Amino acid sequence: MGELLEALRRNRDAGICPMHMPGHKRNTALFQMENPYGLDITEVEGFDNLHDAHGILRRAMDRAAALYGSAHTWFLVNGSSCGVLAAVAACTHWGDTILTARNCHKSLYNALYVNNLHAQYLTPPVLPGFEAAGGVTPQSVEEGLRAHPEAKLVVVTSPTYEGVVSDISGIARAAHTHGVPLLVDEAHGAHLGLAEGFPQNAVQMGADLVVQSVHKTLPAFTQTALLHLNGDLVSPRAVERQLSLYESSSPSYLLMASIDSCVSFLTEQGREAFAAYGDRLHRFDEQAEKLRWLRLMGRCGDKSCRLGENGVFALDPSKLVFSASKAGLSGPQLAEKLREAKIEPEMASREYVIAMTSLCDPEEHFRRLADALRALDHPFAAPRCADSPAAWTLPAQSMTIREAEDSEGTVLRAADALGRVCRETVFAYPPGIPLIVPGERVDGVFLDRVRRYRTAGVSLVNPRGDAAETVDVVR
Repeated sequence: MGELLEALRRNRDAGICPMHMPGHKRNTALFQMENPYGLDITEVEGFDNLHDAHGILRRAMDRAAALYGSAHTWFLVNGSSCGVLAAVAACTHWGDTILTARNCHKSLYNALYVNNLHAQYLTPPVLPGFEAAGGVTPQSVEEGLRAHPEAKLVVVTSPTYEGVVSDISGIARAAHTHGVPLLVDEAHGAHLGLAEGFPQNAVQMGADLVVQSVHKTLPAFTQTALLHLNGDLVSPRAVERQLSLYESSSPSYLLMASIDSCVSFLTEQGREAFAAYGDRLHRFDEQAEKLRWLRLMGRCGDKSCRLGENGVFALDPSKLVFSASKAGLSGPQLAEKLREAKIEPEMASREYVIAMTSLCDPEEHFRRLADALRALDHPFAAPRCADSPAAWTLPAQSMTIREAEDSEGTVLRAADALGRVCRETVFAYPPGIPLIVPGERVDGVFLDRVRRYRTAGVSLVNPRGDAAETVDVVR
């Protein structure tokens, strides 16, 4: 038995409540599969070819398109990252400009590097007290396209990791007025638009390209995702060409079967499953209403995330985002206390913790989380002051990401790098949103954010793995 398999079994048997992805939540009462070794195959007769699908895989992808209402849908077995890379490449040429929200996943920044793209950034406001990004507004997109008429693509993330949904219909109208396609990274929203009580998804709201991770919030294996296409601004053949470059030429039939089974489950049982899920979320909210020292973002009386303010068009109720600043705890400290109660959250940022739920969470998961939060609902120290800015100030751009990374570099202590052009990306991970990207100058705001994140215990990642104690800069 391999070491990793042993560790997975120990984790399974440890009684840990998984308030994190994948969305199937290891719910073996709902989903089962026989020994996968007996099912694993390649492109043999009768099983089609993902990159030239005309048979069983084409029918499976058409069923997914029918569920979401898209004109074209492709299975992704390299995660949403593969879809973002292919979608950006299908809409741009070497050296083009795109208009993108700054709070996009690192896969978008990889696309900027691979295609040597110039990025003009949209900076969502910061939700007060949580230091999380709000939404992107149609007005900011309209202003960005007027200022940069050369932009070939608009990219936004909606919902965010924290569940903030932007006005995608308005953004799509703004982009289309300028003849520009809209790509929505909806990796965290594959469950949206499928039932009452949840916001519409980006396909329904008029986006041209939509990437969804079915594994994050729905019952499918990790690494599974979908890419949807609507409208006539982007060629399906261009998308397929790029998928042939970025997606494995030997896709796992187990992963593709997982997507198809998920789509079948949603088509046949989704209405009842979502209704029961909504009831469980409602009962949890009733319990959370009683909390005094812990705050649930945008719910239970919390006013930090009001609809219509800070770009918040809607909220995804599946994301439970808690702050314990009133109780004197940082996000990582709250996460550690939840782990002591055998609850593993999705992620911890400086000011909050995310508990990710799905329709596969049984009542017991919500009960255990509510019990743990009630036990933690008291002061641990003096209240923390969440000194979140109204909006992030971005470092000045001097080069494209590609130009900076391809330049000769030198590694300096972070404090000594002030004013130098950065050659690497520094992420708070998860969620993989960069504090600085190659081509931007190291400034005091970046150094202060690094200090504050490290002090709070948030994981910072750069390619060299030293948690931003040093910075690789252009020589």
